[in-house]
Amino acid sequence: MDADWKETYLNTIQRAQEMIYKENNILFPLCAENFTKDEWEQIYKDSLGYEPCLMDTIPVWEEARTKQGEMKLQDQEIILPSGHMNPKQLQALLNTIPMEISFVDEQNINRYFNEGYKLFKRPNMAIDREVFSCHPPKIEPMVRKIIDDFRNGRKDSVDVWMEKMGKTVLVRYMAIRDANGDYVGTGEFVQEMDFAKEHFLKQTK
Repeated sequence: MDADWKETYLNTIQRAQEMIYKENNILFPLCAENFTKDEWEQIYKDSLGYEPCLMDTIPVWEEARTKQGEMKLQDQEIILPSGHMNPKQLQALLNTIPMEISFVDEQNINRYFNEGYKLFKRPNMAIDREVFSCHPPKIEPMVRKIIDDFRNGRKDSVDVWMEKMGKTVLVRYMAIRDANGDYVGTGEFVQEMDFAKEHFLKQTK
């Protein structure tokens, strides 16, 4: 065994053992003494977004997993389980996302379009009207089928690729469900995909 490699190996083992000792005797006791139950629940929920380390799966804490985050309006801010922002920030964020966004509620009523230039024009007068009234007769059956599949849990998304005004476009329809999995509406997301086509064409040259 190479002497330098062995020294590095032994030093690494020693540092790992020192860290384990500090965690067991300093870090974890301090956490147990000072963290609230809400903080432990948030730590658990955050851990679900990472791959397990030194274990096959993350243990299930059912109470924390199923606990619903608070949503409310407070001091002119929209409070969500994953953060908070004021209406001006939310509007700017939605208008900056590089796609056309539409939301149709569970009663099939147009509730929201983000602002800005659109390949698929959406007049604001369509807000509060039934979504089917905004489609040509030959398209309406497809729209009804998609929404019915979402409402009844048969599908969660439908992708439609097309060429429009000389651009490659992806139209993605998605079922919008709440934390309990209940259907609350349908989202339509339109994105120009020429940038992706150009990127991969360059990679093949």
